Amino acid sequence: MDAAADPWKIVDALAEWAERTPWCDWVELAGSLGRGAGDLVSDVDAGLGVVLDGATYEERRDAALAAAREYAVVADELIQHLGSAEKPADHLVVQYADGRQLSLVVMLADSRPGLAPGSKPVFDRSGRLAEPFTPPALTTTDEQRREWAFLGWWALADTAKHAGRGRVWRAVESLHEARTCAWQLHAAELGVDYPGFGAVSVENADLPAPSGLAATVPVAAEPAAVVAAARALADVLDPLAAPHAVAGVRAEALRRLSAG
Repeated sequence: MDAAADPWKIVDALAEWAERTPWCDWVELAGSLGRGAGDLVSDVDAGLGVVLDGATYEERRDAALAAAREYAVVADELIQHLGSAEKPADHLVVQYADGRQLSLVVMLADSRPGLAPGSKPVFDRSGRLAEPFTPPALTTTDEQRREWAFLGWWALADTAKHAGRGRVWRAVESLHEARTCAWQLHAAELGVDYPGFGAVSVENADLPAPSGLAATVPVAAEPAAVVAAARALADVLDPLAAPHAVAGVRAEALRRLSAG
């Protein structure tokens, strides 16, 4: 990272371009910069609302990407397609040569009814971001928590299965999936925003990890080590998943882990 590279200069360039571009309605800043917790290595995580006014969505998106190429020297770029034909949205991912990164989602302006918690308005032509907006991902439901609990145990059962077959890296992947579910349940229990992001949301809130989580990292890429880590993760997952009526899948996971 170039020591002189400041991600806020990318934010300023984006906001200035949007302000002088009539079909740009709003720019919101999310991520660590949007929360006021960013630093020089933070990426610029932003959203851009556009008005078509007779143009196609692709034309607006391509113009936004062309503008982003002018903010600094570009080393590489990617377009990820996120939306649908009815509600198009694409993710423009730009790696600048000086180390800075832009993560810009371009969407129709009326796709966003307001400003979500954790985001900051940097440009708002029509006042759309003046209203608060609660996205579904901000909180969770009992159904979602049960899904995380179920899938956590399921992934632990898969961990034992793959380790027993000697498929170490498949076992490690399943272990990671189970740990992700434990993080999500932990985040929901703590009541943090966006619990679906698990570890990200918990650490953003400066809250501790679940007790015992360090033991869930295998000490070696060997079946026995992965199973030992999975057993430790079962101890972490058990109290988090207990309220969510997943006794059947839990029993099978524990059976496989005890036999491993």
